[in-house]
Amino acid sequence: QWANPTFELRRENEGAPLPYDDFATFTLPVSVTGRRFALRSALGAARERGIADSLFVQREAGFDAAREWWALWTAASTATFATAQAARFAELARFDSLRAAEGVIAEASALRTRLEAERAGYHAVQAIAAAGRARAALAARLGVEDPRQLLLAAPPTLEVAALTFDADEAIAQALAQRPDVRAAQAAAREAERRRAAEARGSFADVGVTAGYKGTGGYAAGVVGLFVTPPILNANGGNRERATGEWLLADAERRALEIRVRGEVQAAYDAVRAMDAMAIRADATSALRADELAAAAEAAYREGHATLTETLEALRAVTDVRAAALQATADRHLIRLELRRAMGAPVLE
Repeated sequence: QWANPTFELRRENEGAPLPYDDFATFTLPVSVTGRRFALRSALGAARERGIADSLFVQREAGFDAAREWWALWTAASTATFATAQAARFAELARFDSLRAAEGVIAEASALRTRLEAERAGYHAVQAIAAAGRARAALAARLGVEDPRQLLLAAPPTLEVAALTFDADEAIAQALAQRPDVRAAQAAAREAERRRAAEARGSFADVGVTAGYKGTGGYAAGVVGLFVTPPILNANGGNRERATGEWLLADAERRALEIRVRGEVQAAYDAVRAMDAMAIRADATSALRADELAAAAEAAYREGHATLTETLEALRAVTDVRAAALQATADRHLIRLELRRAMGAPVLE
């Protein structure tokens, strides 16, 4: 910031048997120590910090919305499968009720099947309620007043590409692009420049003055140079306070960079582990869940499987499908966390 000038109108010899001396002077501090330039530089760093803080808040809002979307996708997919599974159990219970009425099976077996159908229906209701809560949470996150207006579209792809970079590259990108890191770095620069400005306040500063003097009917000019030596006040308190603020800002910057390195490394390792687990899961259980359910039901209807075996198979299918859905969401959520830790955009 520039120094404000001073304009002075002064009359001397008022009330004395002497001619008046009238002065009109203009005084401007020069600031040869560079203190004001250091303060202007600190102001620029503060502006950078404010922009980085706003970008950080904006990015976090986007990642929060993405997490809520995947939570809704998982809940809605689970509700869809639970509803279909409840219908399958209901059909099986109806089939056993007819067989019990015909005396083919015992009434206790039909009762057990009906109990399993009621349990599956209860689980479907719970899943539908969970999907409704997830939809309401996403609507609140997006600022949509009516959650029913949200139409859940299918994700662009459920498959994810393998990582093409190592952890060191991810850490380097995070330290260069994350808005919170840039904000901490700008805060440290701002504090350092304010410390430099306060240190320059311990040196003498100068100013110039010029103007008009009228005396004895004559008009003359006035020029001068003034110096403010730090004799009584060497700006010691402000210097110590600025030094403490700089040390604190720099410590917070270093602590954040250490935390960012840990977050990126943990997210990177989690993505690698989840990718390896997803490959094994896809090759073994998740792709055969529907086939197992259809085969178990057909075998029971034809008399080649007992009720206990059929119910256990259908429960296993439910667990497998639920685990597969959660694993898909977790795989994308872990990728999302890696992108957040690296400072990358929400969407690829």
